[in-house]
Amino acid sequence: MGIKGRVVTFLMVFIINSLYMCFYFYRDGYISWFEIIGLPIMLAFAWWFGKQYDIAIYYSEKDILTTLYNRRFVEKYISTQKGQNFALLLLDVNDFKVINDVYGHKAGDQYLMTIAAQLKKSVKEKDILARWGGDEFLIITPGTRKKENLAEMMDKIHKNLKDVSPVEVEICVSIGAALYPSEGKTFDDLLKLADKNMYSMKALKHG
Repeated sequence: MGIKGRVVTFLMVFIINSLYMCFYFYRDGYISWFEIIGLPIMLAFAWWFGKQYDIAIYYSEKDILTTLYNRRFVEKYISTQKGQNFALLLLDVNDFKVINDVYGHKAGDQYLMTIAAQLKKSVKEKDILARWGGDEFLIITPGTRKKENLAEMMDKIHKNLKDVSPVEVEICVSIGAALYPSEGKTFDDLLKLADKNMYSMKALKHG
């Protein structure tokens, strides 16, 4: 979580109050004890209000369960990537409904958090990792021009998930990819293609 809101509000209150006190010191030759005591109190309130802003911004961009980015952030990010090459990967958790039905929704939530943690370990720092909704995740890899360049990351994802799988059930995902701009000029086109490729992979797995 960033601290921009706290820093901005703190500095604004500090600067305004400093100018206020300088003015009255220049005019009257002194500063009242009330103004001196009031400054740190006002700065504390400014920091608190700034923190509430930072929290609001954080949760407007993050998925509460997994702490990954959410749809809103992804759509905002995509709007800034026009003309830039990137790959979009859509991931769907295999047999997630079975997990919920057999072990319960609480176990299902833990399952998703485990997957999110392993996905974080599988992508590069510059990549965008988001929970797209339900049991779907989305990865954006800036600068990717060929799908062959995604093979290492995809292998790493499958390996990391397999390594943390409990004995009774293997954690695995189906992944579909699409390239911008060679395979789609709009975000919707990329999503549709990635979704189609993902379900083709899922069909092969269950076929």
